[in-house]
Amino acid sequence: MPHVEPRPASTVVLMRDSAEGLQVLLTVRAAHLRFMGGASVFPGGAVAEADRDAAWERHSNIDIESARAALGDPDDPAPLSWYVCALREAFEEVGFPIFDARVERSIADDARLFFDRCEELGLVLPAEMLVPAGRWVTPLGSPVRFDTRFFLAVAPPGFEPDPDPNEVESADWITASDALTAIASGARLMAPPTVEMLQRLDRYSSCAEAIEGFTRTELRGAGNVLAIRVSPLVYVVLAPNAGMMTGPGTNTYVVGSGPYLLIDPATDDTEYLEAIGRETRWEIAQILITHRHSDHVGGAGEIARRTGAAVRAFGDALAGDVAVTPVEFNETIEVPGVSLRAIHTPGHASDHLCFYMNGAASLFSGDVILGEGTAVVAPPDGDMGDYLGTLYRLRELHIDRIYPGHWKPLDGGRAIIDSYIAHRKEREAKIEAAVGEEPTTLDQVVERAYADTPAHLHPVARYSALAHLELLERSGRVMCRDGRWVKQT
Repeated sequence: MPHVEPRPASTVVLMRDSAEGLQVLLTVRAAHLRFMGGASVFPGGAVAEADRDAAWERHSNIDIESARAALGDPDDPAPLSWYVCALREAFEEVGFPIFDARVERSIADDARLFFDRCEELGLVLPAEMLVPAGRWVTPLGSPVRFDTRFFLAVAPPGFEPDPDPNEVESADWITASDALTAIASGARLMAPPTVEMLQRLDRYSSCAEAIEGFTRTELRGAGNVLAIRVSPLVYVVLAPNAGMMTGPGTNTYVVGSGPYLLIDPATDDTEYLEAIGRETRWEIAQILITHRHSDHVGGAGEIARRTGAAVRAFGDALAGDVAVTPVEFNETIEVPGVSLRAIHTPGHASDHLCFYMNGAASLFSGDVILGEGTAVVAPPDGDMGDYLGTLYRLRELHIDRIYPGHWKPLDGGRAIIDSYIAHRKEREAKIEAAVGEEPTTLDQVVERAYADTPAHLHPVARYSALAHLELLERSGRVMCRDGRWVKQT
């Protein structure tokens, strides 16, 4: 499957208050367009190179650092480009009034001419009116992929769309509820991100309420708890439990469109629970546990008590302090719009489960695969032979995206798994070579085999080194005598 890099794009959800409640502007894309022709979408388009010009800071009512902070991405080299694109496209497609009549709409089709005209007239983009509302990346496998940022904006009183016939067949104001009904009846065609945005907006009755809700929960939860949407049906809340073994913290996943599946409730921290509650409104169907390590079950009891949701895990042992309804072999767990298959994946822990999202080629990997670095396998519960077997079995699945228990999501499932297998084989060879003809301590093995790893990480590496030695011992290549390791002769 060829790899297609996603193109940056922006979409603006124009809203207004009406007698029917909160309405949004939906356009129908011209049928001749190659991408999503005939689909109902919000105004938007691809970010052009000219949109990335740093000189836009002179023609925007927010500066680059403010845009970067609002988007929650400190490493974005051109944060204003998303804002510029969203406003330029809304101006071009439906005549959204961002400037006075001195700027012709046709110019907006050429981002460079658009910038030059703004420069000539000294105009300032009203970027401050845009409220970041999420980011979606087209899944791997699509011939056309976009990395799209969504924004909310309130339309000025009396504004009515004037569609550009080259791109927009029609445009109309509609409530989120009516739009979702039209989708269900087959009257409208929409991409999943548009559907998901409508589902989120359907809970609000006014523009002010929607903006307050998205501002509070979409990019950040309470206090220091980071929460962000990573796909149309997956929202991650980062637990405030950063450390040597947890990296920036445990990823807790909210999956579905409501009621939700909650994967790995990490802690009972008050701000963290508030962030989960705001996103789910405590409509949680089941609580899924990848494994019973404390950083993955610390909030299970409190959330189960608040919601009455069953806690699901491998085996019937308690998860934290709460009883479990065991997951059956290859059980399918469903909520509206989402179907997950539970896969027993021992190695990091004997009770480890991964959850495969049917139809989306996505895997919630717990601690089998991490967003950075490699997983620790710590005997006696961790077993390197089981872990390698798990990797080989996961390799046979069609996985495009991996949602790990720690660090960032990963694209390219098989390549990631292959790199994990190669790393373990390489490390195994170094560990075997580190065992001398004379008895060798575990610490000596780690010092030799992990010479490429910073010394402060050697105490953690010690766990996986022991797991490799135990596997080598089972295969008859080394043996342990009085706590020291020697080559098997």
